[in-house]
Amino acid sequence: MIKCGFRKTSEFGALLPSWNKNKKKLGKYHGSNFYNIKGFGTKKWVVVAKIDVDYEPHLSEGRTQEEVVAGCLEYLNQVPPRKKYAKKKPVAPYGKLECHRAIFNRDEEGSYIQALLIIDKRKNKLFWGEGQKLMHKRRKRRTE
Repeated sequence: MIKCGFRKTSEFGALLPSWNKNKKKLGKYHGSNFYNIKGFGTKKWVVVAKIDVDYEPHLSEGRTQEEVVAGCLEYLNQVPPRKKYAKKKPVAPYGKLECHRAIFNRDEEGSYIQALLIIDKRKNKLFWGEGQKLMHKRRKRRTE
């Protein structure tokens, strides 16, 4: 498990830098169709996010990039501890995250991983937008 966190982003990214000083949320739902993901649009959606992590010490230890990303997602998928006297079971704040694709980058703020993450929640208040709903064809019943 590798300790990390999401980097806050604005709604429109770097497209309109003078416009968007408002950096509230942690990522954005992706608008493209990912038909190679089983259950996309019905049970799974894709989120674009930047994960703040100092990955160089982990890579120098001999870990691969896939292992570093898996360690970060294991940390982010953790369920917070139950609060005292709470009735409900706590749930993971981001849903269940899986990695679809990841790129290791560095900028003036530090090193980060830019990732396409598969999420199981269609709407999440921590990400901009919402996942698109795809309709699948249903078989018609034969009436005789």
